[in-house]
Amino acid sequence: MEILMENGRRIRHFTAQASQIKDPEIARQAAFKAWRTIRQKQRDRAALGSKTILDFTGGSMQLPPGVAGGTYKLAAPIVKQSKLTDSSKGGVGKELSDGWVINFAIGCTFGCRFCYVDSIHKKFSFKRAGEIVYNDWGYYFSVAENLSELIEKTPWDKWKGQEIMLSSTHDAYLPHLNGWARKILDTALPHGVKFCIQTRSPLVEKDFDLIEQYRRQVRLQISIATMKDQLSRLIEPRVVPPRRRIEILRKAKIQGLRTGVIIAPVFPPISQRHDVIGDLEEIAEQLSDIRPDRIYGESLHVRGLNLAYIEKAIGQKLQMNGFDKEAEAMFNAALDSRGLRGRWWREY
Repeated sequence: MEILMENGRRIRHFTAQASQIKDPEIARQAAFKAWRTIRQKQRDRAALGSKTILDFTGGSMQLPPGVAGGTYKLAAPIVKQSKLTDSSKGGVGKELSDGWVINFAIGCTFGCRFCYVDSIHKKFSFKRAGEIVYNDWGYYFSVAENLSELIEKTPWDKWKGQEIMLSSTHDAYLPHLNGWARKILDTALPHGVKFCIQTRSPLVEKDFDLIEQYRRQVRLQISIATMKDQLSRLIEPRVVPPRRRIEILRKAKIQGLRTGVIIAPVFPPISQRHDVIGDLEEIAEQLSDIRPDRIYGESLHVRGLNLAYIEKAIGQKLQMNGFDKEAEAMFNAALDSRGLRGRWWREY
């Protein structure tokens, strides 16, 4: 315990430093310094037993091998303020809510290598979830133990007409959270609350019947980084393949639901995908017949340990200097070639 606590203090120190460094190379070195404190050999052994979640059969699923689990108590109300909103509402310029969010887990079993949420938990979630947050991203998962009480006691009328994001620090439709998203929606939607559901999980299709009843209050968005299965498997190790996520949108559109897609993160050229613009054009081609109501794009942004996680997964270093502007141009060109329009989220 003493060693683990010492590692925890060191990780928080180095992660905080890395998040404030703008130079990618210096940030990389700081991230790797923290990386080495997370008992790397133990995490590698656990990863060998990890299974890809390629299909969802419903019901409760056990956590993947090597994932540390737990519970914590979530403070009321279940709806929290969020910066993932328009700048006019005090946010960072992303139109993902009206400034509200519901998160009910710490960690995410999808374990996407590029996710910046890991750095948030390593800084702020130790008091709630304990030492497990100092495991690698994707290898800790803690669920709020008082969810039923919070859902029932939340004064939903307070957020009537307001859009809430579900969710921002984890996927609300993880197999290990099966049923909770529907309970939240089933309780809140009759009060006129609006939702932006952001997911990579086909489990959301089970709730299409409910969402269809409140189609004017819900927009369903998926995230996709690439159409290349090999690259996706490396950077999104437990997520269904890209085409399966596209199918979620297609089915939603057929049912008349409001849809959106976030094309992110856009990587610079790497050995697993040299042709970035070609990959973006393939995504645009898949979207051309669906024509989502909203399309967003974003390049890879360095946050905490995510660059270290990614470079380990793909086996090479990334050259990020100046790529954000280049990626924006490619994103717009790819969409334009298919008669689509989108909004690019620039690094802030």
